[in-house]
Amino acid sequence: MRIIHSVLIPFTNITGRLCGTISIATCVKINNLHVPEVIKHRTSVVLDCDFSVEDKDEDLVVKWYLNRNNRTLVYQWIPASNSRPQVLGVLKDRLNIKNVGAPDANKLYRALHILEAQPDLSGNYTCSVSSLQSEDIRTKSMLVFVPEKLLVIRRLNSNEGIIRIRCTAEGVFPSPVITLQSKKRDLVETEITSKQRGNLYDISVSATLKALEVPEEFSCELSIPQANYTVRKETVIYPGSSGSRVRYEIWLSLSTLILVFKRPYRQ
Repeated sequence: MRIIHSVLIPFTNITGRLCGTISIATCVKINNLHVPEVIKHRTSVVLDCDFSVEDKDEDLVVKWYLNRNNRTLVYQWIPASNSRPQVLGVLKDRLNIKNVGAPDANKLYRALHILEAQPDLSGNYTCSVSSLQSEDIRTKSMLVFVPEKLLVIRRLNSNEGIIRIRCTAEGVFPSPVITLQSKKRDLVETEITSKQRGNLYDISVSATLKALEVPEEFSCELSIPQANYTVRKETVIYPGSSGSRVRYEIWLSLSTLILVFKRPYRQ
């Protein structure tokens, strides 16, 4: 006859279930949940749920949820079933189902290998590992950001000594922050418009001012604060003409020319 000794372990997991007075072999614990905070769209990424369980448990279940508007089950694997994981909802047909976990039979398919991340995969990812006796849950958020496809400053038609300057950015996610500035004057009256196309945003900022008497330099800055991403475009506009000279800068810490990542996004 097999005797299982139970010990009292002063540990309470996130769900509040006490992992005490039960066999140590059935007590599951998530050691680390690897979900990058920010990644660029079209990136391949692995979300890993590293957990511990001493013996193979026929009741062990690994689940992943994606929380956007509500928590939705997107992945489920039962090690004892000897079958492939179930991929559901928004992740269906978007994963590479392979062994990305440890060689332990309980951990073969614990992770999500997303082939090409897109904005709709942004959200809170929750990993749940459970047996009949215990459960551990961890959650981390991931943002899939999309840099602009276009950033341009234009001079619109002038009328009776008035001109309008507009900066437009297209194809950005999430909704960015945009500003327009002049090196010669304060642009106190600016107007910002934004519209969403699918998951992406188009945004513009415009200012109305007196007609130019001398060449004037304007700068437009677009930023995605959640991704610590900033890009700026500068344009010189001349009086009496719709022409301009453009300088597109990418800021790097060791360069005078631009694209700024205040803190690099992690993959």
